[in-house]
Amino acid sequence: MKNVKSLVLLLVLISCSIQTLLAAEASVALGKVAELSCHRLERLVTLQKIDEKFLTKLVSLQIIKLTPAKPADPSYKVIASQYAGADGSSIQVEMMMDATGKGVSQTLKAGTEAQNAPVWSDKDAASLVENSLHYILESNNPEARPFASGLTSVVLKQVKTEQGETVGRVEMHSTDTTKLFEVTLKEDGTVESANTINP
Repeated sequence: MKNVKSLVLLLVLISCSIQTLLAAEASVALGKVAELSCHRLERLVTLQKIDEKFLTKLVSLQIIKLTPAKPADPSYKVIASQYAGADGSSIQVEMMMDATGKGVSQTLKAGTEAQNAPVWSDKDAASLVENSLHYILESNNPEARPFASGLTSVVLKQVKTEQGETVGRVEMHSTDTTKLFEVTLKEDGTVESANTINP
């Protein structure tokens, strides 16, 4: 009986060790990391750790995959930038994320107050970016796949259509293709069009 208990205990310990190793090596698509970083921005604003302007004046996300030296080290870094100020610098928040895309820490980077940031009538800038990321993660569009897997940056612009309608245009870059991906959204966050373009 004592040997059976020892064997069961050993099997439980081995199982826990394997699960820990698998969790440490877990990896999520870079597009998903970017989408989770939008949720993280919202959470940090709610917790009053960053200013609400990160939601209203967001212009870009930069997604960097890291090589952790230890299991506890972050696996991803996402830099969220507001529109640039008068001197060309922008206020940023650097978010470190674990292998599952969960935020583990953040650092605010000083810059000048955003200047000429567009005003959106319905959704805020962060929501528009997030909706464009939902598109690349959830659509059946084969052109979107390289951007879900290898996304490196997202830039939001406000443009006018030929009909004079204000829309958001999100431009995405990926390590998995030389092309760019553009998602055009109405101000309510509805995706109007999505296509690849040659740089």
